[in-house]
Amino acid sequence: MKLIKEKTLPLLKRTRVTYELEHFKKPTPNEKEIIKQLSEKTKSSEDVISVLHIYPHFGREKSKIIANIYKSKEDKENFEKINKKKKKAKEGEASPPPAQEAAKKEEKPKEEAPKEEVKEAPKKEEKK
Repeated sequence: MKLIKEKTLPLLKRTRVTYELEHFKKPTPNEKEIIKQLSEKTKSSEDVISVLHIYPHFGREKSKIIANIYKSKEDKENFEKINKKKKKAKEGEASPPPAQEAAKKEEKPKEEAPKEEVKEAPKKEEKK
């Protein structure tokens, strides 16, 4: 594991890290394996690490990992709650909330008005 970038965000009480992970003759590691490796590398507990992205490089045995390492477990829970709510909302887009379903049922299909025939305007005769 090779550190590429590290940025401290004091207001959010976390450090964003970017690592490059080499995995020879193995598939791309899952999130749990990455958290375990990050905790060993950064000497922090697994409870305070949140993996944001795992980008595998096609045709290579490398992956780019972006993760947040929080100061404490409480800080992680506070900030990750927001993201979990957003994810649940995105997953729920396929089925709208019950209030919207009820509103759709109440709407009646609109009846089409009869179409009027368009009459051509009389042509003006040319003067000779």
